[in-house]
Amino acid sequence: MDSAFRQQFLGLELTLARRFATVEARPWGYFVHEVGNPGHWDANTARWLRAEEPEAAIEDVVALYRARGLVPRVRVDDLSAPGDVVERLVARGFQKDAQEMRLMYWGLGASRPLPVLFSGVTLEVAGPETLASLAEIQAGADGWAGLDWRVRYLERLVRGSASHYYLARVDGVPAAVAALHEGEGCALVQEVATSPRYRRRGLATALITWIQRRAMVPLFLQVSNPEAERIYARAGFRVWGELEQVTCVLPGP
Repeated sequence: MDSAFRQQFLGLELTLARRFATVEARPWGYFVHEVGNPGHWDANTARWLRAEEPEAAIEDVVALYRARGLVPRVRVDDLSAPGDVVERLVARGFQKDAQEMRLMYWGLGASRPLPVLFSGVTLEVAGPETLASLAEIQAGADGWAGLDWRVRYLERLVRGSASHYYLARVDGVPAAVAALHEGEGCALVQEVATSPRYRRRGLATALITWIQRRAMVPLFLQVSNPEAERIYARAGFRVWGELEQVTCVLPGP
């Protein structure tokens, strides 16, 4: 993966984090926190923990989060934090969860026609009145506990001008969602989710295609699910690279 793409992708992720959390630059990376939404991991996870002076960086992370009554969390990947950072976090008592991700890219090209929709399927731009529905769809699709933190997260983004949510309904019932987060010269596709009872009706494909038809810049996304990767590949996305992403959490007081 070339360095220009690496910096563009990491910068896009950081731009998004600033929309739903406070992001503070530190000598070792970025301290991301949102005391008002402690249940949202992405809003309370340190980023870009660099290998220089790792012991001091780890102790600073722990102190910063605990001073705010938050669980210390660090996201490490092989793009931004080479070295033995993960091993040092584990030695400090952090528990790790590793996930292999594939980064995919779609460049602007010929306009894609919308796929033929099943009877009763409609697409719309999601507004603030749909927050509860968006949260319920996401919770039903990914299995992560909690609706309150999702609603607080979505409140920050749906009302903004640089993040756009799209909703698919089946016979008027909210059934699938996808989000587009704009950055500088590119955008990130995220939060593509379909309620289990409405899967295999082409809803995700329809939403992705709708986003592509509206896109003015190249699109990025990251995926760990082979079935989802096939959906994106059929929509014209291509694998640009792979990375291992590790989330480290320090339990206890």
